[in-house]
Amino acid sequence: MADSVLAKSLRLARPYWALLALALLLSAVASVLSGSVAWLVKPVLDDIFIAKNYGYLKLLPLALIGLYVLRGLTTFFQAYLMRMAALKLSNDLREKMYAKLLRLPVGEVGRETAGRMVSRVINDTTTVEPILADVFKTLTLEGLTIVTLVVVAVSRRWDLALLSFTVFPAVAFGARKMSGKARKTRHRAQEEIANLTHRVNESLQGIREIKVYGQEDSLLEKFRQELRAYYRFLLKVTKYREGSKLIVDFLTGVGGALVLTYGGLLIVRGAITPGDFFSILTAILMTFTPVRKISRAYTGIHDAAAALERIEEVLSYPEEKGGTRKATPPQKGLTLAKVSFKYPHTADWVLKDVELEIPAGKVTAIVGPSGAGKTTLASLIPRFYDPTLGKVLLDGIDLKEFDLASLRSLIGLVSQEVVLFNATVYENIAFGKPGATREEVIAAAKLAYAHEFIIKLPQGYDTVLGHRGFSLSGGQKQRLAIARAILKNPPILILDEATSHLDAVSEQKVQEALEKLMVGRTTVVIAHRLSTVRNADLLVVMDHGKIVDKGSHEEIVKRCALYRELYQSFSREGKVIPLKRKK
Repeated sequence: MADSVLAKSLRLARPYWALLALALLLSAVASVLSGSVAWLVKPVLDDIFIAKNYGYLKLLPLALIGLYVLRGLTTFFQAYLMRMAALKLSNDLREKMYAKLLRLPVGEVGRETAGRMVSRVINDTTTVEPILADVFKTLTLEGLTIVTLVVVAVSRRWDLALLSFTVFPAVAFGARKMSGKARKTRHRAQEEIANLTHRVNESLQGIREIKVYGQEDSLLEKFRQELRAYYRFLLKVTKYREGSKLIVDFLTGVGGALVLTYGGLLIVRGAITPGDFFSILTAILMTFTPVRKISRAYTGIHDAAAALERIEEVLSYPEEKGGTRKATPPQKGLTLAKVSFKYPHTADWVLKDVELEIPAGKVTAIVGPSGAGKTTLASLIPRFYDPTLGKVLLDGIDLKEFDLASLRSLIGLVSQEVVLFNATVYENIAFGKPGATREEVIAAAKLAYAHEFIIKLPQGYDTVLGHRGFSLSGGQKQRLAIARAILKNPPILILDEATSHLDAVSEQKVQEALEKLMVGRTTVVIAHRLSTVRNADLLVVMDHGKIVDKGSHEEIVKRCALYRELYQSFSREGKVIPLKRKK
């Protein structure tokens, strides 16, 4: 597992091979310098103290200072280069993950909650970062240091050196056992932090509902439970990590005791000099420090394994695919040919054998009760979803044959759930037409009856809206979304409950703006409020995923009981606003 994770990480780090190669070279230099300390013990002890050549004592402190300064510098630059490569890797991974999320089909994105997706992009990549920054740095530096010290020890007295190394298999076994347990526990901990992220994200989005239904204490208790679970898993990870260190410390003592016992006998017999013995002892004792660090690094690899698996899972998701044709504005219109649809991983059909002609340059209104399939039908036009059965055609050509960017460039969308970005008012409106001039943005805002409230904001068009436009009313948000669509000036327009959050006066103003916008465009209007659709060229009534009637308002109101019931219910509420649509 560890080898696999490290190999995958190194493949991901391939673009930074120059940094890694230089860091590896510095690791080799630092390792040789570490080995030099153990090597110098013999000449210092035998040639200076035992042979009483005290004249060299003047040079010894300077040599020792120089040796450690040089090792410190090489270690510093090695760590700096490894951190640089690690940060580049984590940022590139975040960019790849974010780009992947943007290119995923809408249905695939919907399978995961927003909190879990955020956790994968931010937290998982943060977990993988230490593989290069710490783990690979430790493996290279400490691994080469161990090799150098082993060479020093074996060159002095091979049998004494090998005796001390008999504890190494036990160290490796213990570290592997503890690391495996730590990896499984870390995986559970990552799942819990994803749950926590989702919980906070969900609570912020539903703060009004939480307050009005008095669920603060209930949700807080659930959050506490998830926090306690996260705490327990992290505590277990710490237990396994520190247990691995304890094993190494114990076996270090065992190895040192073996060297002292056997080495002492060799000195007594005159088989080796004190310099040889202490040189070997120094090398052996110095070896166990990097062994301890490598053991911790091995645990770190297992910690990152689960995060790397989750990252690879996201990066392997299939992206949206389009054709090669360039889409052009509709001349004849859109056609739904025997379209049936059900959402991925569900059994229920949302649309059933739908046959519909949406004429070019005309307004087609789709009405029906909640759950009739209206929004799903509209979502097939920009290919947020593809039909499970049947085809959607533009001028007789399957939408799958068109390049996605060119197809969507033809479409403007105003939905009930308005999305505003953490940017200025100007940038939010200009989202519909990147590079739009200020004059164009203001003109679009005026047509959407948004200019009046925009200029009253603290910085007018330069006011930053904040997360999800939290400071604006629902009606103000929708007028900004309408201005965005007006600015794009698309030949195909989809209005999904576009005036649902407006009061009667604002609705009439915006409806007048939409009437102007709809002239000459292929428009699909979806609404429960029949005031927005009664003057459509074609009115389609849906129920339970099927088209139950279609025609003009005057025709359908006479023969369709469902439409008549909907129409009369809204008429009683005084919501029908007769408008004369300009043609």
